[in-house]
Amino acid sequence: DVDYSNVRDAVRKAFPDREFKYMLDYLTLERVTHNSKHANIKDSFKNSEQLALIKTPTMKLDDGTYGLDTEGRFFTDDIPYGVLIARWVGQEFGVETPFIDEIIEWAGSMRGEHFLKDGKIDLEYCLKEIGKTGIPPAYGITDVKEILD
Repeated sequence: DVDYSNVRDAVRKAFPDREFKYMLDYLTLERVTHNSKHANIKDSFKNSEQLALIKTPTMKLDDGTYGLDTEGRFFTDDIPYGVLIARWVGQEFGVETPFIDEIIEWAGSMRGEHFLKDGKIDLEYCLKEIGKTGIPPAYGITDVKEILD
C-alpha cells in the first residue's frame, strides 16, 4: 500500500483544491465498504470475510498437480485495468512504484507480457491492440487532469 499511498499523495499535492473523498487507502476503503474493524493490513488479509471469497486462481495441470491459472481475473483484469493504471498515474507525477512494478513484472512474466520497459510503462506494447490495458492513453487521455472529472 506504500506505492499507492505515494501516488495518492502526489495527486492530492498536484490538485490541492480537490477533495478526493473516495481516494482511500486500503484499510479505510475496507472499513467504509465492508464495515471492517481490522487493525492492519495483515489482519485484514488473514481474517477478512470479503477477501476469503476471492480464491487463488488455480487450475489442475495435465500431471494432476495444480498451478496458477494465468487466465484468471487477477492476471487479465486486476493488472492491466487496475495496477497498471495506478502505475501510469505515478509515472505521470514522477512517483517511483517499486512494489507495483514488481507485481506488474511478475504477472507479466507469467503470461509473456511486457507492460514495463526501461523503468517506464511501455506505451508501444500497451497500446498495440485495443483493450490490452485500461491505462488512460488507451482512450486518448494523456494528462492526469483529464481523468479527474
